This record gives sequence, C-alpha cells and structure tokens, in this order.
Amino acid sequence: MKSWLAKFRISAALDAGKPLPESLRRAMAADPDLERFARRTQALGRALRNPPPSHPAPHEAIMRAVRAKAAARREQPRRASWAVWLAAPASVALLAVVCYWKVAPPPAPADGPSLAGAVQVLEMGETMSGAMPSAVMAPLTQEWARVDHDLQNTTQVLLASFP
Repeated sequence: MKSWLAKFRISAALDAGKPLPESLRRAMAADPDLERFARRTQALGRALRNPPPSHPAPHEAIMRAVRAKAAARREQPRRASWAVWLAAPASVALLAVVCYWKVAPPPAPADGPSLAGAVQVLEMGETMSGAMPSAVMAPLTQEWARVDHDLQNTTQVLLASFP
C-alpha cells in the first residue's frame, strides 16, 4: 500500500512539473522499484510532451500505387483462357446430345434375336418394385429424381445461353 501511495505522489509531482519532495527521494533511494517507476514515468512524460516528427500521410503514396497498378492493368491486352474457347463447343455438343435424347424416337425393334429375356427381366423389375418395401427403393428413387432434376436444369441453362 505504501508503494502505491509513493508511486501516486511521484506521478502527481511529475505531472505538476515540480521537483520531487525530499521524503520521496529518500524512499526512492531505499526502494529500487520506486526509482525504476520514477525513471519510466519521466521517460513516458517526455515522450508524450514531445511527439515524434510527423511523417507525410501515406494516403498519397497508396493512391499513386493504385493508379500505377490500374494503368498497367489497362495497358495489358486481355487474353481469353482456353476454358472460354473450350466451353462453347462443349456446350453445343452437350446440347446436341440432350436434344437428341429428348427428341429422338425410340429405336425400332430389329428382326434379330428374341428380346424375350429382356422383357422378362423388365417385367420382373416392375413386380419387384411393387413387392419391395418403399424404404429399400426410396434412396434409388430419390437419386433418379435428382439426376433428372440436374438434367432439366442443365437443359434450361444451355437453352438460355444461346440466342
């Protein structure tokens, strides 16, 4: 408590600009902590009373750098990346495939080997889907719905991108 009171008295005397009383000088000579506090407080007071020389505002330098960067960017020719050149033919090819898939009639049955086995498998699939619990088929049904939704969205985007 005495140390706090002594530090307060040192600080008040330095703030007032008066010399330290003899009792404080004796206390400082006996306690190195008080002496260190007085030196630090005096140094801090000098630093606050005499601020360092002001530097020019960095705003002008920053703005000059920004303008130089913008001028350099304007001078550089813009080059299209390879992805831009590849995107147009790829989207046309995808659109052609989607249109063919949506518009093309189903293939006519050929006079060849019998499709009785395939028909039987398809019929078995229809009967199994009705017989199996919906919990087993729900994930597959949801996945097909997502695939169809993605395909519809892709078709809309591609159709909207062409004039």
